[in-house]
Amino acid sequence: MSADPSSTDPTQDDPTLTDPTFADSPDRVALADAVRALMLAAGTSTVGGQDRERAEELIAEATELLAKQTRPRVPRSEYPAPSRARELGIPFHRSAGNPASVPLAIHFDGDSAHAVVTINALQEGPPDSVHGGTLAWLMDCMTGALVQSTLRPSVTGTLELRYKRRTPLDRQLSLGSRITSQSGRKTVVEAWIELDGERTVEARGLFIQVPFETRAHEATHSAGARE
Repeated sequence: MSADPSSTDPTQDDPTLTDPTFADSPDRVALADAVRALMLAAGTSTVGGQDRERAEELIAEATELLAKQTRPRVPRSEYPAPSRARELGIPFHRSAGNPASVPLAIHFDGDSAHAVVTINALQEGPPDSVHGGTLAWLMDCMTGALVQSTLRPSVTGTLELRYKRRTPLDRQLSLGSRITSQSGRKTVVEAWIELDGERTVEARGLFIQVPFETRAHEATHSAGARE
């Protein structure tokens, strides 16, 4: 017997659940993707003359059009978003609507999380390699989102990284994180980046639980404040 979709799909009665970030609507994600593509083209293009001038005109026109209606900040995920994504068995979309960020679809499984990502030339550090700061940001996202999914409002106490080998551009990378201990207000998380089964980066994060109001209004590097 086939199942009735309306009785098995938790998003039927609440359309916002189709996007577990609760911040990035499909049209915003499409716009952000288009801007990312534009940024890569602008950074790597060698065209000149009239083509370059025309491109500048079109970019200026698009900027003026979008600037007609703005808000003070880029939309952020609601704090419970990772937890709800975990409950629904769907990925938590991190920074999908922020053109300046690397979008991640983070999947949760118990006390662990995983994602895959390919980094392009916009995030280059050493030749043909991912910038170390970008790698640290990825580890911050993987550890922070995992802690956030447990509904323990926390701030990052320390984030230690070990760069084991070069991480190349334009290759699919596997990201992982795992909670190793929780005691009192402290949560310890380990994370890693792998290429073809070999780790290129390892990280260890210590998170300190704080009152939700403190996290919301004061913490700038909390597990839930990473947009």
